Amino acid sequence: MTDNNLISVMLDKCDIYYEDALISKESIIERYIEFFDNVFAGEKHSVNFALHTGSICFDIISVVAVTLGCLSYNLWTNDDIISRLQIGDMVMYENKRYRWKGLEDGNGIKYMVLGQDAKGKNGESIRKVSFKRYKHLVKPYYGTSSLTDGRGVRKSKTNREEFLSYIFDIPIADVPSLSNVAVVIVSNRGDFSEICKHLSIVYGEKNRIGLLDIVPAAYYTGQEEIQFGTNPTKAAPVLKIAGKMSVARDLVLDKYGNKVVGLLVNGIHSLAENSSELDDLLRRKSLRFVHITSLLNVDTSDRILDMYEEANIFACTKGYLSKSTGEIKCANPFTVELEKQINNIVNNTVSSILVPGGWTWDEYRRIKDTLLLIKQSNWISEQKNEFILSAYGLLNLLITSVFSMRQMENLVTNFKIGATVLSPKERIDKLWDIADKAGVVEELCITVINDIEEKYYEFMDQSPKALAIKEYLANHSGKIAIVVPKAYYAEMLVMTGVLKDNDDSVICVTANRFDATHEYESILVVGDINGKKFNPFQCHSAKNIDILLYECENKSFGYQKKKKDKSEKRLNSKICGIRYNEENSEDIYSDKEEEIIVQEFSDLEEYIEKLNVLDIGRFVESGLVSNSNSPTSEVKHVGVFVTGERIFFSKYYTAVVFNHEAGSVTEKTVDKLLSGDFLVFTRRDDYTKNIVDFIYEKLLDTGKLSTKVIEASEKAEYWKNALRRYKMRGDYTYSDIAKKLRKIGSSLQEATIRSWLVEDSHIVGPRDVETMGYIAKVTQDVKILNDINGYFEACRIVRRERRTILELIGKAINNKLSGHIPQEGSVLEVVYNNVDNLSETLELENVIDLSESVNVSINLVNKPITEAEVLM
Repeated sequence: MTDNNLISVMLDKCDIYYEDALISKESIIERYIEFFDNVFAGEKHSVNFALHTGSICFDIISVVAVTLGCLSYNLWTNDDIISRLQIGDMVMYENKRYRWKGLEDGNGIKYMVLGQDAKGKNGESIRKVSFKRYKHLVKPYYGTSSLTDGRGVRKSKTNREEFLSYIFDIPIADVPSLSNVAVVIVSNRGDFSEICKHLSIVYGEKNRIGLLDIVPAAYYTGQEEIQFGTNPTKAAPVLKIAGKMSVARDLVLDKYGNKVVGLLVNGIHSLAENSSELDDLLRRKSLRFVHITSLLNVDTSDRILDMYEEANIFACTKGYLSKSTGEIKCANPFTVELEKQINNIVNNTVSSILVPGGWTWDEYRRIKDTLLLIKQSNWISEQKNEFILSAYGLLNLLITSVFSMRQMENLVTNFKIGATVLSPKERIDKLWDIADKAGVVEELCITVINDIEEKYYEFMDQSPKALAIKEYLANHSGKIAIVVPKAYYAEMLVMTGVLKDNDDSVICVTANRFDATHEYESILVVGDINGKKFNPFQCHSAKNIDILLYECENKSFGYQKKKKDKSEKRLNSKICGIRYNEENSEDIYSDKEEEIIVQEFSDLEEYIEKLNVLDIGRFVESGLVSNSNSPTSEVKHVGVFVTGERIFFSKYYTAVVFNHEAGSVTEKTVDKLLSGDFLVFTRRDDYTKNIVDFIYEKLLDTGKLSTKVIEASEKAEYWKNALRRYKMRGDYTYSDIAKKLRKIGSSLQEATIRSWLVEDSHIVGPRDVETMGYIAKVTQDVKILNDINGYFEACRIVRRERRTILELIGKAINNKLSGHIPQEGSVLEVVYNNVDNLSETLELENVIDLSESVNVSINLVNKPITEAEVLM
């Protein structure tokens, strides 16, 4: 197979559908498909970037393109596959297992000889099939079963060979039954699973095939391999999906299994977030191609243009899209959404609404400059950071508040808004207390407090932005999104009468909770704010985005707007041939003083963000982790709650998160946590496991679970202990065990074994029965060997019970809030009673990924702690 016909195959022979929607005939999608000529052109390593509108259509096309491109690099033929078979090897033919008996000639015809073991009084059965005609139907079997009667094989007839024969224009008998190549795809597991379910390709006379009918795929967590769909022969995955860049790197470097020829990164939010690991992969010449997709944004496009000059770039800029914004060719929900995004980009306006009153630039700059001086001072005290944090928080409150200070004070005093919201007056009084002990910087502290207090009293009865937001809503109709910095702003706007409680036409959302998939007539931002999920200059959810700004915010806003304009001009120069000479163009950075000031303020904000995390260096130096007799846990993430408490998250911790709107509870790995998530904890200070584990153990102890579940729980614990005993007896490392498993056919990595056996792991068991079989073979544990399916089924039962407990926790919390009491003696009562003993759910302010992991005393992980508890 060659790769030079890939694009023509996609354009001329195939139609790509998502659900029942044809998506591949839109003009922008056809141009994106043509872009893949660059991805697979030539023999050299290629690096490619696609900066798109955010439509799922781009992700779907990317997956189809790299799948077919990967197959075009396949070097195996069916002759190669058959020649590698050894006498006695298990093979699949017509969905049944046989033993390979070799080749033999007869009457001038070469036959493949297949055998099935004796049954009862019957002897071994032999079957001979034509090599030339049926060689593509004989496939090596890599599963653990030794039966040759076909039992346990999930029958699934696919048109894989017919499809590949058609698109690559080769005889069916020459379509390789297996592939020896793979592509690694970095994607959210749920997103890729949805693509697998709903993606189909129509070819020929309206024949249809799904993605997993073409190639096997699996998701890798770094701890385990989870199969997508069916894979009767247990063939090595061609699509290897990873949720993290670090896992993707391990898969690329892995020497076992199929050779990885390409990398697709679908939907990366920021190149800077994964710079070291991604840069390493971009340089790897062993990869024939690297293709990275992202929502179009300034930071990503600037970094690409600065660091990857030779890369091929596809970008949905206003200039590129305005050339051909034709009508929709195949109207459906996905193409309609795509057209709206294109129109929003082409017709997008981000406008500032200057609000009179409020803060002037001089007032704002004086406070920021003074905070910078305090930061750089020799004031050595824990209260230095406390002062900077509190003063900066008050400054942001007074700049973005869309309510009066009196309204806020009254609602806080009467507990009408979240208990985590603090009184501004009390925070100001606290600043005065700190200033009294500030020594040489006392005057600087007083300057800051005076300015903040003056504005506080100025806004006591009215906030200029409160008037502006009322006027805006009066003059705009349709669906409107109001973007605010904190979740309690939404409560305040309802309680002060600006918004109606049940008005679906206006939603109020934080920048970190913004859902870009929703469409709005207009978006109003209450200040110069953005977050991980919202930036006004890269939002395509509305044509009109308006930002309420005081004079002090306008300088930073103008700077960001100019930066975005320059970035787009540079991109257009690269992709459209629109000449852009930076030296002769309008110098958008002519005001060097402005650039320096904005950068200094950015440095201050970065410093303040870091203050939101415990000083890990001081913590380690405190000696709490230096005692070799004290058990520790590896920590890579530190969270900060809005109440000021912190949390050290152990590496494999799973947080329990309560969704107030849905009234439901879910479990999230730490890397998926977001600002604004409400985490649920037990009150027990010495308990570091999550609440699901705690309640599950309670239900077991009190006999509330069925005999079947109790037996399953014992089995789910037994297989881990068997593997631990095996490790201890042989004095094996995790790497040793992974190697032993791989020798008998497993593809598990060292990290997987480690994650199973560490104390704070929440992994119940392997996701496929074959892996349980590998464990049984390696450990030679008699119980598991005699009941592999039973131990695998036990893990499935325990996982199901944990999901049930999650649902009951959500119900119990809702019952508690509404005053309902569950039936006495019920399972829900046990859950309810334990929920009643929970600490208050705590709202996350921030989660920060540490540059290097640290070992933390186990009694300090996975629970809310104050700084005093750590640095005492």
